Amino acid sequence: MKVSRRALLGAALGSLAVTAGGCTRPVDPATGGADPGRTLDLGILWTQSGADRRPINESIRFEQGLRVGMLWVTSRTNQIGVRTITEVKADDRGDPAAAEAAAEDLVDRGCRILVGGFTDAVALRLAGVAERRKVLFIAATATADELTGRNRYTFRSGPEITQLLLAARTYVKPGGRLVVLAADRARAAKAASMLGAASTIVLPATTKDFAAVRRIRAGQIYVDWPKPEPKLWAAIPAGVQPITILGARNTWFQYGTQAQALRFVTPYVDGASNNNAYQALRLAVLNRRSDTGHAEGFAAAQMAVRAFQYGAQSTDDMIESLEALEFAGVKRGLTVRPRDHLLEQGVWGGRLTWVGASSALAAVPEREFTPDETTPAVS
Repeated sequence: MKVSRRALLGAALGSLAVTAGGCTRPVDPATGGADPGRTLDLGILWTQSGADRRPINESIRFEQGLRVGMLWVTSRTNQIGVRTITEVKADDRGDPAAAEAAAEDLVDRGCRILVGGFTDAVALRLAGVAERRKVLFIAATATADELTGRNRYTFRSGPEITQLLLAARTYVKPGGRLVVLAADRARAAKAASMLGAASTIVLPATTKDFAAVRRIRAGQIYVDWPKPEPKLWAAIPAGVQPITILGARNTWFQYGTQAQALRFVTPYVDGASNNNAYQALRLAVLNRRSDTGHAEGFAAAQMAVRAFQYGAQSTDDMIESLEALEFAGVKRGLTVRPRDHLLEQGVWGGRLTWVGASSALAAVPEREFTPDETTPAVS
């Protein structure tokens, strides 16, 4: 079922009735027997406090994309029919227990859709709340494979780590020696298996000693690190090409002398697409440069509006409206896989380069990996 922006806005464009078997039935999903005086409450779990700045920054970008996407898909009304979508926000503090308590409170306050999860641990805990309370959950930027197929209530607005690794392995040189560096043993093992690594280095995320990295004898190194660490990148020996998932723009300087040698994959990078949705996003963000997380927020807004349109009073109807949904916004070619709710999508690969008189780093997308190339088989 291909859903255009016009179709997605069907409820916002007015009521319609059809006759079947002599009976007139409402087909406007914005009201559908629901109380038109009630708002449609969207529960947003974002990170406003906590020791780690990464999920705080990611949640800001995601929320910007969500807000722009909501305006774009509702023709700047934030309404579906006569009903207003209201964002009800809570701070998850980057902590799974705090996120769970906040999510429970949002559900008690009437939110039938929850959006959030900027770390894997938080997103997995929120998925549990969604299943227990039977509400829809749209995961934000968390990439844990375990979210896919977690339960029938959980969807995602971005890729899982397997989708990114399927793209990353195209940068692995045949016959070369690749080493995987990670802070999580399970993720290191997965990356090593998918990329064909010769060996792995697992270090605590809090380490400041990267002596093991300095001793690497390899042609390439895949880096899976939870947050930017300039000492790590400085420790990579000259001549060893790094491969990684690109972080936000304000972290690029951390790559230091490795920046131009780096090859990256990313769910989205500014300028990778150019359409009406991208132009709306670009005009709304700082310096007119979109960043990681913006596209996921935009997609989450599209999914939430769709769910509200067709299931404002029924989570089962929300789920049915999203399964097999094909849609496009900032990113095109998005499909919700019915069996496990994986979001089939393309991702980008490229490099960083110095540009301009001030020698600022810019990301250069070199290739768009299609959904056919990044979609894993159903497990």
